[in-house]
Amino acid sequence: MVDPLSQNTMLRVIPGGALDKIEARQLQDKRKAEEELKLSQVATTNLAGYIRTQFEMMKNHRNSQSGWSERLSEALRTFNGVYSADKLAEIKRFGGSEIYARISAAKCRGASSLLRDVYLQSDRPWGLDPGPDPAIPPNIMQSIQQLLRVEVATMEQGGQQVDPTAMRDRLNMLMTAARQAAKKKSAAQAKIAEDKIDEYLVEGGFYKALAEFIADLPIFPFACIKGPVVRIVPSLNWENGTAISTPRPRMFWERVSPFDIWWTPGAGDIENASIIERSRLSRADLNDLLDLPGYDQAEIRAVLDEYGRGGLSDNWDATDSERAVNESRENPLMNHSGMITCLEFNGNVQGRMLLEQGMDAKYIPDGLRDYMVQAWLIGQHVIKVQLSPSPRKRHNYFITSFEKMPGTPVGNGLTDIIADLQEGANSTLRALMNNMAIASGPQVMVNDSKLAAGEDADDMYPWKRWHFEDDPINGTSQVPISFFQPNSIAQELLAVYDKINGMADDMSAIPRYLQGQSAGGAGRTSSGLAMLMGNASKILQAVAANIDRDVFDPLLTALYDIIMMTDNSGLLTGEESVRVMGVTVAIQRETQRSRQLEFLQITANPIDTAIMGPEGRAQVLRTVSEGIGMPGAEIVPSDDVLKERQQAAQQQQAAAAAGQAQGNQAPKGGNVTGDAGPRVNITGGPQ
Repeated sequence: MVDPLSQNTMLRVIPGGALDKIEARQLQDKRKAEEELKLSQVATTNLAGYIRTQFEMMKNHRNSQSGWSERLSEALRTFNGVYSADKLAEIKRFGGSEIYARISAAKCRGASSLLRDVYLQSDRPWGLDPGPDPAIPPNIMQSIQQLLRVEVATMEQGGQQVDPTAMRDRLNMLMTAARQAAKKKSAAQAKIAEDKIDEYLVEGGFYKALAEFIADLPIFPFACIKGPVVRIVPSLNWENGTAISTPRPRMFWERVSPFDIWWTPGAGDIENASIIERSRLSRADLNDLLDLPGYDQAEIRAVLDEYGRGGLSDNWDATDSERAVNESRENPLMNHSGMITCLEFNGNVQGRMLLEQGMDAKYIPDGLRDYMVQAWLIGQHVIKVQLSPSPRKRHNYFITSFEKMPGTPVGNGLTDIIADLQEGANSTLRALMNNMAIASGPQVMVNDSKLAAGEDADDMYPWKRWHFEDDPINGTSQVPISFFQPNSIAQELLAVYDKINGMADDMSAIPRYLQGQSAGGAGRTSSGLAMLMGNASKILQAVAANIDRDVFDPLLTALYDIIMMTDNSGLLTGEESVRVMGVTVAIQRETQRSRQLEFLQITANPIDTAIMGPEGRAQVLRTVSEGIGMPGAEIVPSDDVLKERQQAAQQQQAAAAAGQAQGNQAPKGGNVTGDAGPRVNITGGPQ
């Protein structure tokens, strides 16, 4: 063994004062690192804790205080024709049929079909109006001024006196013509912009989301559609037979389930509420987020690590298990598919909390003010936070109800409106089935004491021989077997059920003939049925007004704002306004089409045609053809083509008139008689 003291080693000798300084500096660095780590954890906990606190407050209010969660569950059960667990236990305890009369589901389907006729047909339920007074281009103003100067100079050179009043009238006439031309050009530009906006909507799946939203609206107390949401998705292009994938941003719209959205309990208007949406992500989705800008990669990796170790808790609600069963999905409590819950928060957060989170101070000038933000939370990890991109500081969730209630975003669906009638119909139909089952055959009474040994009273079949033993005490006075027939009250129960159906028609305002059933009275003829269906369409005017006011108007306005901020092509001028026509379509669709056809027939006369001119008549034809689903712009020529045709026709007429005039000239030799009388052409008529 080698003695370490005998080796040639060197020892570093540090004076006591220097050693103290080194240890103090090391201790200071350690404390600084611990403080930075602590501040980082506190910052994350502050924003994450705030979002989780808001979520718990919203969830408790919906579950226990307001009872909205139970209403959502009951609405879904009603549409699927399923009894609640408590109700089913009572029915089984009593025994008998478990049939469910799906009146509410039929009414919901009828209401959805009417709304689809309004919002998902070829006619757009919205439009884009140009500015009311578009500005006249500067070059046109210069041309008008130059033209007036030329006219004044011409008059002065001709020795004419210039009348100021006449020149002012001339200026007003030119300005009026220029303003009309500017309005016409602005309307044409607005039509092009409208088509472009519709391309964004189609590309982003808006109409698919709208169809799902319309299906939710009569079922639940409220329905929600979200958008636009900008996502970076691959765009596939083919060049020389080679597929080239290029990522590019696109706007999307999606339906949000009423079960997955919460908002501030005290808000009477959804625009002023903070909103939390719950979504489910897979590990693949989180891995994709690592490559996107704006996301905190360290937090995402922490989520992946904790979820892999089983240390990440999910934000499930009390209604999720039953909801999953009614939606034919996996129970989230089992979660074999490995989905991860993410909370998206849209609302105001104090600036100090955002600065602690690490946001740039130039975007948060005042730490005590609140700022509208979007934040995504998984567990205790905020994977992304950003200021709201909306210039109006409004979230991109749009909510309305079939029947709105003042002072709250939650209204009533059709399932709520006819809930009592649905329960009464269920009871009546169960009683009907039970009564029909009981009254379907005779009831048998058997005196078991009189049966012979080995006789089976439960085994009955036609022409069976029964064996009895006589009772020596009681004799044969007692009947060993007797039969009786229970009374059938099926007709009475059917009458009650039909009456409840009629009351449901009145309460829901969705008549049965809208679902293909026969209608009596005026509905026995085709014209009468069309009139009844037209009247039934009017009952959804209030619903269409809710959709127009709460969904289409703010949603299209938000899309308009995004296009104005990001588009450099000059597609929009900023003076356009969104026009929503859902109510108008619901009221006047059939009436308007018939009146258009009547107007087309009435004005088909020379007097009206002369007043309208070819351009006006062409516009009428375009409008009518587009109203019946035909491509009016392709069928009817444009105004420029019509003008070219008019000019060509005028030239042909002028040429024909000139040729006729030359042919009608008399010979130079004078008239036929040679006297000085009136000139006569070769046909003998006076010239």
